[in-house]
Amino acid sequence: MSGVDWNGILQLPKGALAGNARIPKTMVIRQAELTKTDSRVLNKVRRLGHFATVQKSTTRIPPLVDGERDIQSVIFLCCEMAGSTAYAEVAGVLHKCFPNPTVILFDGSDEACISVATTRRSRAEHGAVVINTLDSTGRMHIGDEKLVPFLGSLAFGTLPQEDLGVFLEEIAWNIQLARVTPSLGFFPNCRLHQRAKFRALIERHGEVSSRIEALSGQRRTNTDLTLNETAHLRVQETTLNRELDSIVEEMKEICNA
Repeated sequence: MSGVDWNGILQLPKGALAGNARIPKTMVIRQAELTKTDSRVLNKVRRLGHFATVQKSTTRIPPLVDGERDIQSVIFLCCEMAGSTAYAEVAGVLHKCFPNPTVILFDGSDEACISVATTRRSRAEHGAVVINTLDSTGRMHIGDEKLVPFLGSLAFGTLPQEDLGVFLEEIAWNIQLARVTPSLGFFPNCRLHQRAKFRALIERHGEVSSRIEALSGQRRTNTDLTLNETAHLRVQETTLNRELDSIVEEMKEICNA
């Protein structure tokens, strides 16, 4: 059973809950026609469950149908990991197995992760859907006090409910904010008209952080580097860390405006 009280966090209506009914991995592999490589990724999953379905009949939130999207329901899955923390890898496989937009609630040994995927109609294949965006919190500890506002932002009653599109987009937005919470030291908030600017900063923050991590990993693992090469990598890291600090300061200014 799940170690996290997910509905204590999400507070979904009872009619939306599916009892975390087990979804056999073999069925997912067969119906999604997964490759052998993708199938092996699911070996990192101990149990996959159907946690809830949010749709008009269960929550009164209307669907969203337009030229790009046909969102009739949002599926919540609970994924218990088998001693692995490869959340991003597993999410990349699982999300594409379901035609509906999905929210995956990951349980690790002493941590958790939330991943959300939005979908759109395929421009190449009639009737097919493809993943449009995929956002993940990454590894997080539910007991972290800095995450309390984030977890509160996921409560059903606090999310917009004009249609399933805006409902899902708000969850994805809150997950993006959670990604930068460790750097800021608090769960950020910004006015609606500042979201586009803040989103661009989040993307830049992720890019710079990834480059810093790559350089650091290169220094640690490449034993053939000369002293000059190592020094050059350190200079690059220092420059990028300054850029990251600048991005964080700009985020804070937007939040405090």
